[in-house]
Amino acid sequence: MSERVDPRDLPGGYSPAFIETRDGLVYVADATVRETGWLEFTEWSGTSGLLPPRECGKVKFVATERYEDQLKRRVADTDRLEQALPDTGLNR
Repeated sequence: MSERVDPRDLPGGYSPAFIETRDGLVYVADATVRETGWLEFTEWSGTSGLLPPRECGKVKFVATERYEDQLKRRVADTDRLEQALPDTGLNR
């Protein structure tokens, strides 16, 4: 089972983003456009996947920021950070 991605402590190189799909916007922990046009992504749940170019539209990357003496990186916008947290009732 994949490990959930924490938006308060992003792994190095992760680029959170909104992906436009046929079903609407999807918010993911990481998105990378490959040279072939395919989109590689990792969901906040830790699950990874690939989307062919015909399955996705625009990709809008979400700003991140470094904190705790530049050792950690998190989603910069508070609303987007909370949106990525699991809905446990404890994160509000």
